Amino acid sequence: MIEPEERTDMAFHEKVRKQLGLLIPLLVILAAVFIFSVQWKRSLKVRHIEVEGMHALAAQEIVAASGVRMNSSLLETDLAAVQRQIMTEPFVKSASVTRHYPDALRISILEREPIASVNGGQMWYVDAAGVILPFRQSALNLPVISGIVGLQNTRAGDVVTNREISQAVEVLAKARSIDSSLYHFISEVNMNHGGDITLFSVDAGAPIILGRGGVTRKLYLLQSFWSNVVRERGVEALQSIDLRYDDQVVVRWVEQADKSPSRVSL
Repeated sequence: MIEPEERTDMAFHEKVRKQLGLLIPLLVILAAVFIFSVQWKRSLKVRHIEVEGMHALAAQEIVAASGVRMNSSLLETDLAAVQRQIMTEPFVKSASVTRHYPDALRISILEREPIASVNGGQMWYVDAAGVILPFRQSALNLPVISGIVGLQNTRAGDVVTNREISQAVEVLAKARSIDSSLYHFISEVNMNHGGDITLFSVDAGAPIILGRGGVTRKLYLLQSFWSNVVRERGVEALQSIDLRYDDQVVVRWVEQADKSPSRVSL
């Protein structure tokens, strides 16, 4: 005669056997699905490369810089290595690379934004961080930094060590922080090989002598003088502006060519 406790144990073991009987096939199925998934992923190839975030660069340039070959393994593509390759392009400030199944890589970039062109025997761009960028024939309408030397050994991607370029970039960056229209007003920053910094505007060919030091105050003074005096009198009547004096503008008009320049306090 089977005792109640023995019947309970038998029922429990029977239940376990049934559960195992269901679990084992399920595990086999899951393992098969996993193996199939891995094999499927390994069989996937790179058929498309999507690029976003370009302004100065073209998608083809980013694809070429990535070093990724079409029909290479999507799963085995080293995303970190691809990102490093893309970052060798001087115009790229940051980049991210992701897989998009079943057959694509997506590259997102953030470009460096040039703040000026640099004329140092060869044309370059430079951004606000002082990174030298290759010059490109494009529709970019940027101020020109001139009157400098010492760029013979410069390479794209270098951070400038030339103090004159750094000061010119500082002038433009401060102008942009005051008012974007003031930045776009400047067509050239001439560093005069260490002499007085001279600006030229997009509105007139008259030199604007900025001198050295006190740049922020002088730029505010220039903006106010140009808006309140020059525009009213007419830019064609302007011969020169000198901002090297405290809280006043020394200005010469065309009809005053043979006279002493006038001084305007603002």
